[in-house]
Amino acid sequence: MNKPQRNSSQGMAFPFQDAFKNFMIDPMTSWQRFYNPQFYINCNTGDVDVENAVLREVGSYGMQLGRILDVIDVLVARLPQDELTPQERGVLYQFHALSEKVTTAVAFVNGPKEKDTTLSDVDRLISGLQSLERSDPAAYRLLVERLQNAIGADDKK
Repeated sequence: MNKPQRNSSQGMAFPFQDAFKNFMIDPMTSWQRFYNPQFYINCNTGDVDVENAVLREVGSYGMQLGRILDVIDVLVARLPQDELTPQERGVLYQFHALSEKVTTAVAFVNGPKEKDTTLSDVDRLISGLQSLERSDPAAYRLLVERLQNAIGADDKK
C-alpha cells in the first residue's frame, strides 16, 4: 500500500507546520514532593534535580519572586523621583501596581499581614513629602507638623 505524498505544487500546507518540526514534548512527573507533584514539559530535563533542590531548600518560586520584589521596592524607594523622566515614572508606577497586586493576592489567600515600618516605607514617605512640598506647600506643612507632633509625643513617654 502506497503512502499518499504531499505535493508542494498543490499548496496544501498546515500553517506554521515547520515551527513545530523540532519541538519535542517529553512530560516527566516528579513524585519526590508527594503533596505537591510537579509536571515538567521542556527540553531541558537535566535541570530537574537542580530545580527540585532549589524549591526544597530555598522556597517556592512565589517566595523567591516576593523577595526580589521586596529588594526592588527598597531600591526604587531610594531613587530621586524628581530626576526621573515621565517614562521612567510610568515604569515605576507599573512596578508599584504589580507589587500591590501581588500583596493583594497573597493577602487574599493568607489574610492581611501585619508588617513593621521599614526603611523603604520611610524613604517612600520622605519622597512623597518632598514632592508634596513642591505641589502643595500648605498640605506639606500640615503633614510635617503632624509627624513632628507624633514623634515629639513618643519622645516624652
